[in-house]
Amino acid sequence: MKRLCLLALMIFVGCKSEFDEFKQKVIDDAKSDQRIDQKEYEELAALAGSSNDRAFKTFKDGDGRIDNEKLVTYLRKFLDSKKLSSVEISTGDAAPAPVAAFNVNVFLENSASMDGYVKGVTNFETAIYNLLGDIKISGICDSLNLSYINKTIPYQKKNAVSPEIQDFIEKLEPATFRLRGGDRSVSDLKSILNTVLHTVDNRNAAVLISDFVFSPGNKADAQDYLNNQSVGIKIDFAEKLHALDLAAIIVHLESNFDGLYYDKTDKPIQLSAKRPYYIWIIGTKAQVQEILQKKIVDNIKGGYQHKLVLQSIKDAQTPAFKIMYKPQTGHFDAKALPQGIITNASASAEGKFGFDVAVDFSKGLQDASYFLDPANYVLSNKHYQLTAELIQDKNNPALKGFTHLLHISTDQLRDENVEVSVIGRSPSWVDTLSSEDDANIATDNAEKQRTFGFKYLLDGVCDAFYPPNTTNTISKFNIQIKK
Repeated sequence: MKRLCLLALMIFVGCKSEFDEFKQKVIDDAKSDQRIDQKEYEELAALAGSSNDRAFKTFKDGDGRIDNEKLVTYLRKFLDSKKLSSVEISTGDAAPAPVAAFNVNVFLENSASMDGYVKGVTNFETAIYNLLGDIKISGICDSLNLSYINKTIPYQKKNAVSPEIQDFIEKLEPATFRLRGGDRSVSDLKSILNTVLHTVDNRNAAVLISDFVFSPGNKADAQDYLNNQSVGIKIDFAEKLHALDLAAIIVHLESNFDGLYYDKTDKPIQLSAKRPYYIWIIGTKAQVQEILQKKIVDNIKGGYQHKLVLQSIKDAQTPAFKIMYKPQTGHFDAKALPQGIITNASASAEGKFGFDVAVDFSKGLQDASYFLDPANYVLSNKHYQLTAELIQDKNNPALKGFTHLLHISTDQLRDENVEVSVIGRSPSWVDTLSSEDDANIATDNAEKQRTFGFKYLLDGVCDAFYPPNTTNTISKFNIQIKK
């Protein structure tokens, strides 16, 4: 009898339920490459949908069909319980997997060069207070931690509550910056960024606020210093990208500045002017996406001048697009346009051929303005030219669901497939903002709007996200042209 009971127990233990097999497949798929891709997710959904196991009932709607939102919520909780929180879930058109609340660690540089931004009541203070408040109430923030930073982190306030955020902002004055301590003499941006990067992981995002002005000092060759800093910053970000699915938002803002500005030789210059400063938000791609979706940056009091989103590229997206029948330069038929094919194409009397394409770029992380710069596009045929504009006409049903209108033209029409690619790169506004020599900033109004060495900083970061020897294609689509 004992033998029969033992045999029955062995059979019972050895028989895995369909739900057990489902969970094991989740673990196997996740551990194989730290992600559940769309195909794997669809297989899991099919397994859950076809099973009569009662354990799958919570994933189904009233008609017995899989509810994607419920399924991805379960997958995220299950992976978290197995210490697989970093695993990505790609669900295609299904509801995105929710991101667990994460800590936001704020670092405000308090080097002497920052004093001019906090003398009296400034746009800088208003914007930062608004930013911190929105992060705190966004629902994505587990803990908001406030710090000053220079060569070290001389001051920290953990898990700040609303009165402490208010106190942090109201006490932003040069005297407070000095009181908080640390080595305020120079801005070692490579060291600061490296310190901040080390705090970023799947549970922690970082916000760094600074004027991002390099400080070579009077003993260093400024050009060599900037080149070395750029290479060092690139290496630090590249190493972090190997370890984490990293993304970053770089926001350019302006504020009134009244104080001492330190030029590239550390010479103090009394300055009262509008000056640029920057907010960097660094985290995992999922964390950055949550911050963007909550419009935390877009709602900054006073607005911003520019915004750049950097992201690691795994697979190029294929955005929804539509070839417009009108306007057209030359002639083509409309019958195959829904399939992305232009037929019976012919050039105008002047030898020109052109058409418009409506594209939906809203699914990516990039700011809408990024897609307006022709320099951010690569066409497979270099004889084609492209310009872009935002779609403003919200009442035109032909343009519904699209964000941008691309105008594409050529003077060498032939049968071919034209591939239109959007690439990741440092945007053109970075060059405009960057300064090579700030010695005359007191009398040069244009120089007051620039940041010394900013191009070297951004080139280093962008080269890490978008290595120069790769294509760096963010999104692409093809248009077939037949004469």
